[in-house]
Amino acid sequence: MTVVVDVVGAPEGKATVLQSGLSIFRLKDSERLTPRQLQLLHKQAIDELSAMLKVYGFYHAKISSKLSQRDNQWHADYQLDLGQQVRMINVDLALQGDAKTDDKFTAFLLDFPLKKDAPFDHESYEAAKKKLLRLGVERGYFDAELSRHTVEINTLTNTAVVSLHYNSGSRYTFAKLALPKTVISRKVLKKLVPFKAGEPYLASKVLAFKNNLRNAIYFSSVEVDVLTEQRQNGEVALAVSLGEERQYKYNAGLGFGTDSGARLSLGWENRYLNQQGHRLSAASRLSQIGNSVSVDYQMPLLSGRVSDIGFNAEFKNEDTDSVQSRSFAFGSYYKAIRWGWSETGGLRVLSENFDVSDDDNTSTLLIPSIAWTRTWADDSIYTRHGGKLSLSLSGASEALLSDTSFAQAVLRGKYIHPLSENGRLITRASVGATEVTDFEKLPSSLRFFAGGDSSIRGFDYQSLGPLGDDGEVEGGRYLATGSVEYENMFMDKWGAAVFSDFGNAYNTLSDPIEYSVGLGLRWRSPIGLIRFDIAKSLSDSDNGIGFHLVIGPDL
Repeated sequence: MTVVVDVVGAPEGKATVLQSGLSIFRLKDSERLTPRQLQLLHKQAIDELSAMLKVYGFYHAKISSKLSQRDNQWHADYQLDLGQQVRMINVDLALQGDAKTDDKFTAFLLDFPLKKDAPFDHESYEAAKKKLLRLGVERGYFDAELSRHTVEINTLTNTAVVSLHYNSGSRYTFAKLALPKTVISRKVLKKLVPFKAGEPYLASKVLAFKNNLRNAIYFSSVEVDVLTEQRQNGEVALAVSLGEERQYKYNAGLGFGTDSGARLSLGWENRYLNQQGHRLSAASRLSQIGNSVSVDYQMPLLSGRVSDIGFNAEFKNEDTDSVQSRSFAFGSYYKAIRWGWSETGGLRVLSENFDVSDDDNTSTLLIPSIAWTRTWADDSIYTRHGGKLSLSLSGASEALLSDTSFAQAVLRGKYIHPLSENGRLITRASVGATEVTDFEKLPSSLRFFAGGDSSIRGFDYQSLGPLGDDGEVEGGRYLATGSVEYENMFMDKWGAAVFSDFGNAYNTLSDPIEYSVGLGLRWRSPIGLIRFDIAKSLSDSDNGIGFHLVIGPDL
């Protein structure tokens, strides 16, 4: 037996709720349902709809129903005439206890969702009660109660009187925190605690404490429990349990990219060198276009806004069609969170020997820098809605141990937006500018190039930019590139994309803009999204078709 249930005239946004609340709808696919039982359920639906409509403040709704059989189907149709909704003629709100002088409660009551002369429904009333009680728990009013919570409905006048009296009692404070013994000292561990004993309780500070412990990398498990059942003398204690991470961490990875070719990465980390939580790590990266080895020593401050300071050193060599370079850099840095952005500032010495176009130089620079980055995403592996934005500033001066003076700013962004259930729009852009006194002494790693997997597809890696006197790409002072892509995962984990990339690296406004278009194949593999793209230049007819393969998350 096939049964179709249709409810027409429901309150806005409630048609599905009313339909799913009907017994005839829940049992319509039962193999044991008989025509006689169906008729009984159809009659029962009138009372069920009437009861549900009262929840939304419609006490005088008229319901017409029809049960018919056509096209080998049973059709149960219900037409609703809602009538007038109950309105609130008075909302009596009252606060007692410490909450009377709490600014958050004052603001909450000013914006209370139940208003005089507004339509009334029991669902909103229950939600408002829960929100009031939840606010009390979040702010440490653990003895709070609703001394009065009533709704008086006058069905003759279609009016309601709502009374909510909240007695918060006293607000609890944080008790002295007992911290467990761990691989890091209590002095360092205390710096992760965002509150002091005696401060008014806030659930948000407990959450911040948990996040600080989880982000500290020293602990494999973190448990922080609020002991509300054991509260006494106006204080509430926290119970903290921590499982220690292994001291040493090793990692290795294999990969392939059209720009880099085959690549191998190896890493090692000592998570806690001492009780101050200092860390030491080393990493190497080998690929067909270059190799690098780096060492990093980090010292967590765990106080204020600065989370880490550190020292690092890196040796790197690069050999591409456009650039041959060998560099050594060492310096110090700090990491912080500012205005919701990840901030990294540093000072490093860079010594680079480079051969690009007809420039063959060695430069040594003392470079201060600062960068801000923010990433947001609904899913870090396959992002349907999210983005990444970064701004970096750096420079050097001949007056301060540098072979040339320069100032550079680079802004990069990527934004992903869903366009349909399976489709998404992916846009990205990069803009950079450099002012330099002697361009020939500017290392190749600080010059701008375009072309490649994450730049302008259809062109080889670093193959675009201003040309030197020998006709080879020498890199530019400025950068402006962008991309627009539409992707559709039309078959579960498989999909396709169409895109256009554009831009270049420049020295002057007269330098050409390069364009390309292409098609791509997408596979959501167990190791991440795999992108295979075929792109063709529109601005250079002599340039062939480019193939690009990239594996990894969107952001």
